[in-house]
Amino acid sequence: MSEKFCPSCHKELKLREAGYPMGSALLKADRVHVDIYECPECHGIRLYAAESDMVTCPKCGSLHSKKEKCAICAMNEAIDEASK
Repeated sequence: MSEKFCPSCHKELKLREAGYPMGSALLKADRVHVDIYECPECHGIRLYAAESDMVTCPKCGSLHSKKEKCAICAMNEAIDEASK
């Protein structure tokens, strides 16, 4: 990962959360994962496209954080169970 700096005070940003999911699991195209960085000086928050902590689901091929289950597959399983 490249170093990231605060645009306000120019201090190096610290990674606070890697691979945080944002958006809807219902709309696969709208779901993104971001790395959340915080400035230790002014406490500003910056979001960047996730660079690490991501895996590809072997079942459906969607990208998700390794900290979470595949939301697409979990939703599909729930829909399948509800329709039985």
